Amino acid sequence: MKTHVTLWIAVAALSALLGFVGSAAAQAESGTGRELSLMGGFQMLNENDTAVPDRLVNLPLVATATYPLTRNWALEGDVAWMIPVNQSIDVGMATKQDRKPPDLLSYQASVRASLPLAGWTPYLVGGAGAVTFLSNTDADRVPNLAESQTVFAINFGAGATYALADHWALRADFRELAAFPSNDAQGLSIGGNADAIWMERTIAGVAYRF
Repeated sequence: MKTHVTLWIAVAALSALLGFVGSAAAQAESGTGRELSLMGGFQMLNENDTAVPDRLVNLPLVATATYPLTRNWALEGDVAWMIPVNQSIDVGMATKQDRKPPDLLSYQASVRASLPLAGWTPYLVGGAGAVTFLSNTDADRVPNLAESQTVFAINFGAGATYALADHWALRADFRELAAFPSNDAQGLSIGGNADAIWMERTIAGVAYRF
C-alpha cells in the first residue's frame, strides 16, 4: 500500500511539473517571470540514533518550478531524486565497511523571498513536503528497508541566481532538509522511537525564465 502511495505522489508531482512547463512554454512571449531550474550537486544525510549510523552521501538531481507572486515573493515546487553513493562507513567495533543509503525522492513546496539586484538575485526560501525512502534490502544498504517509507519533511535555506541572458541564468542553492519518520516506521525507528533525519543539500545548475 505504501508503495502505491509513493508512486501516486511521484506521478502527481511529475504531472504538476509537466503542466507548469507546458503552461510556461505557451506563455513564453508574454514574459510572465516564471522559471524552471535543473540542478545537481551533493547531499549529506547526518548521523542519528535510529536510522543513519554515519554521515551518508548522495548525489541529488533537482527540478524546480518557480511562480512569481510579486517582484520579491514567489512560490516554488521542487522534485528531487537523491542517488546513493557507495562509501566506507564505521559499522562499530572499529570496523569499516562499504555501504549505501537508500534511494530518496523528495517533493517540496516553498515560499521564496528574493532581493533583485543588478545582474543577480539572492534569496531565502523555506517550506514543507515529503521525502520517500525507497525500499531496498540489499546487504550493502543502510538503513535496510523492506518497504518504502514516505515521511513529512521541511526545508529552509538560501541561494542566488545570476543572469546570463534574457531568459537564462545560473542558480546555486543551499538547503537544509529535515525528515520526520513516525515512531513505527519500519527501518527508520528502533524500539518505537524515531529521530529526525537532517540532510544538507548544495546544488547548482541553470534556470530558464519565461
